Amino acid sequence: MLCMAGCAHAQSVFDLRDGDRVIFYGDSITEPRMYTNFVETYAVTRFPALRFEFRDSAWGGDRVTGGRGGSIDVRLQRDVLAYRPSVVAIMLGINDGWGLPYDPKLYNRFCSGYEHIIKLLTDALPGLRVTVMRPSPYDEVTRPQAFAGGGYNGVLVRYGEFVKRLGEREGLTVADLNAPLVSVLVAAEALDHALARRIAGDGTHPGIAGHLVLAAALLRAWHAPALVSSVEIDAAGTRVARTTNANISALTADQSIGWTETDDALPFPIDFGDPAIALVVRCSDIVDALDLQLLKVTGLKFPRYMLSIDGQPVEIFDRGQLDEGVNLAVFDTPMSRQAANVHALTSKRNEVQFGRWRQVESALQSDSPAHKKAALDALDELERDLLDRQHAAALPRPHHFELKPQ
Repeated sequence: MLCMAGCAHAQSVFDLRDGDRVIFYGDSITEPRMYTNFVETYAVTRFPALRFEFRDSAWGGDRVTGGRGGSIDVRLQRDVLAYRPSVVAIMLGINDGWGLPYDPKLYNRFCSGYEHIIKLLTDALPGLRVTVMRPSPYDEVTRPQAFAGGGYNGVLVRYGEFVKRLGEREGLTVADLNAPLVSVLVAAEALDHALARRIAGDGTHPGIAGHLVLAAALLRAWHAPALVSSVEIDAAGTRVARTTNANISALTADQSIGWTETDDALPFPIDFGDPAIALVVRCSDIVDALDLQLLKVTGLKFPRYMLSIDGQPVEIFDRGQLDEGVNLAVFDTPMSRQAANVHALTSKRNEVQFGRWRQVESALQSDSPAHKKAALDALDELERDLLDRQHAAALPRPHHFELKPQ
């Protein structure tokens, strides 16, 4: 049964605030801008009245000591502190164990290096809100373990336990990006081995469906609310019984029931048509945890109704389903397509930002061609254009709903 009235009381306060500048820092799990794009799109579509800035400063191969982009002190100063973030989310560890059985020296190096990162950041920016993420798993569900003694994911779990202790000691937010994906892989493997392997990607780097699980884990740690909107209509009384995060007008009820609805937010753009993502949804509670766009209509006269939105058929529901409540977020609607467009703009903006950073700023760091500054300035303007388009695309729009007897 879908929650309706109770959902309004169950909503938590999202950790991100209006005007927050968020930087993701990490390695090749974070660099591809997949789970980070999901997180950004969620924030932009769920809170369209607020403004956030996101930046992915991850570099493949990085460890707590740094990597190809420079030492850890250089990386943090140039790629994090220079942007004066209010929130930094860190995931490291996949490279720090070197893919080997547990080695106390490597573990101690990871621990001391991580402590150095936190101290450097918090000393430089008092009031900075830091989220530390337990490293995502090495897949030993759809693939055999590389070695005995718990495999490499056992090493990552141990590293993650230190991250959790450090976060609790320092008053940081802790997100577990390991156990939720392992749980999904175990359930998916029991249903479809080939699709489970797609979720896991190459075993180290999850596929896009796996990144959806990682995004959901981080959003949960940030107390992301599940509810998009909730509407309850009494058709027999031609009245709006209850709304949360929605405005209803022009309600009519005769043979058909019609109304205009403007929600305060958009659904989370989950691509249910992707078989691997569909399997993730089946093997998790991501929809219930993050994507509830609820409609309940009581007092209906006929057994079955076609729901149309803006004249476009959505689904045929029986009276019992509508009386109990349906979740519109799992259907193809004008709102879900609007959210998908926002997500596309999120990806485009981050591609421009990443290209500016890695292909111009970093690649030409020790060189000063005549038009370098002009190129950087132009890319900054382009990114701002895309950011404005993204924000505008996420703003609520009115939609005409109609329930017609079948």
